[in-house]
Amino acid sequence: MIGPRPSPGRPRSARRGGGFTLIEVLVVVAIAGVIVAVAAVNLFPSDVQIARREAAEVALAVEHARDAAWFGGRPTAVTLADGRLREWRLAGDAWTAAANARALPGDLRVTAVHVDGQAVDPRERLLFLPDGLGVPFRIALDIRGLPWAVEGDAAGAVTLQEGR
Repeated sequence: MIGPRPSPGRPRSARRGGGFTLIEVLVVVAIAGVIVAVAAVNLFPSDVQIARREAAEVALAVEHARDAAWFGGRPTAVTLADGRLREWRLAGDAWTAAANARALPGDLRVTAVHVDGQAVDPRERLLFLPDGLGVPFRIALDIRGLPWAVEGDAAGAVTLQEGR
């Protein structure tokens, strides 16, 4: 016989086999369920979370153009046309497109652009001057049917607004 001898007085069937008890299996299933539930929230974002992220990307691109004007010492502009957000720089007396043009997400639509309260064509340049002072603007967005807006004030602050 290999291995320890069974204790005398204990029936052979009372020895534990190599399997798992029902309690152990249930604990493992419960832990796996909690992990899947936590991961699902991050793996499958809601439409509001997606809209917020895409609107924030537009706001960051606008802030980048504003900062490029401030720190670069040259007027910089942004256009939102043909499904692309382009940054422009004034060199001499001609505008040149910066290399950092980015495609807008397919479910993002620019519904209106207002500068100082007046509606303008999204193909027009939204201008940022090196002195840091600007004109208030508002870029209205529709993302997955949800309204968002990127707004800027005369002091140069850019904010993201939900649902307006």
